[in-house]
Amino acid sequence: MFISDGLFSDFFVVSALTDPAAGAKGISLFLVDKGAPGFTVGRDQPMMGLTGTSHVELFFDNVQLGPEHLLGREGRGLNHAFETLGRIRLAHIGARAVGKATRILKQMTGYAVERRQFGRPIGEFQMVQQMLADSATEINAARLLVLQAAWEIDQGRDARERLSMVKVYAAEMLGRVADRAVQIHGGMGYCKDMPIERFYRDARIFRIYDGTSEIHRTVVGRSMLKHGAARFADIA
Repeated sequence: MFISDGLFSDFFVVSALTDPAAGAKGISLFLVDKGAPGFTVGRDQPMMGLTGTSHVELFFDNVQLGPEHLLGREGRGLNHAFETLGRIRLAHIGARAVGKATRILKQMTGYAVERRQFGRPIGEFQMVQQMLADSATEINAARLLVLQAAWEIDQGRDARERLSMVKVYAAEMLGRVADRAVQIHGGMGYCKDMPIERFYRDARIFRIYDGTSEIHRTVVGRSMLKHGAARFADIA
């Protein structure tokens, strides 16, 4: 389910249990061509947001795979997936959330300057200023968290917990910024004539895909209980 850009892909990375007795160590990755016998790309699932890309269902009916389809080493599929997913979360969630939120902030700031109520720009009202200030502060914090995680990866460190922090904070930050943008724009923010309503719909999925916020909080919490809080207090 929900295979991004599946309509346009020529091949797919598929995980399969090749050694049931080995548990997680029995998972392997395979490359499956779109035209493989028994393999079918299903419908494009309609979404609340994320227009412009496809999210398809995949069906497997006795698809035959051999050693030539193996991606990486047999039994190392989960490790290969985790190695890739971490970097994907950093860019696909963290950096993208920061970029989207920055774009939204520019638009809501411009609107606060241009839109007038009671004879003056709405940006002069303190509650609007608070929403702008909170958004700018949270975007900057998320950007620094992304850079910190990227630095740890560049040092060859295991940045799994940092990446989970990025996933949680950046995803939820984007949701808060998008919500404030709708509020500042008022009724216009709820209309399809402006991009704000699309930003708002798109932002909601960030807390779900590539691991929910709840899952990533569990990753951080368990690691803190195992290694102690000092591991997360600095990056030195």
